[in-house]
Amino acid sequence: MKWLVTALIAAALGTALLAACGSSNGGSDQFRDKTDSALLDFGEESDEAEREEAAGVVHDFYSARAQEDWPATCAQLSSAVLDKIEHLATSATELEDTSCPSFLETFTRLTAKERHESTVIDAGSLREQDTRGFLIYYGAREVVYAMPLRKEDGAWKVDSLSSRVLD
Repeated sequence: MKWLVTALIAAALGTALLAACGSSNGGSDQFRDKTDSALLDFGEESDEAEREEAAGVVHDFYSARAQEDWPATCAQLSSAVLDKIEHLATSATELEDTSCPSFLETFTRLTAKERHESTVIDAGSLREQDTRGFLIYYGAREVVYAMPLRKEDGAWKVDSLSSRVLD
């Protein structure tokens, strides 16, 4: 009996972790009843391993942001986004420290609800073409989102400070 209870608890925890990090199957077709976004047809559908890698990067980005761990948040960003942040910090602010972590710490404010909801990522599709990609996922309340990504040195990086809702 103890074995059965332990197995059931382990299965429930595994399901919860997969929902948090993203592991839906079905590719972009599973979203067609929720959105007619052209992103569903962008590039090619990636394989499951590539989708899981991208989902992990997006989850790590949002988790770090929710915990206000600005160095870890910035570590997930593409060089193009980091360049934009640095340019904005030097040209439009009076910050002494114009680094990404300093900029985000100064200008990012999230409610508790936003912190929680942004970390719910049930990834169903990674559409990729060359070095660009879009992770398409269900977030909290079954809303469909797309997060732009960019492949740099063989690894996915987040290519925006936020995902967009696909209506």
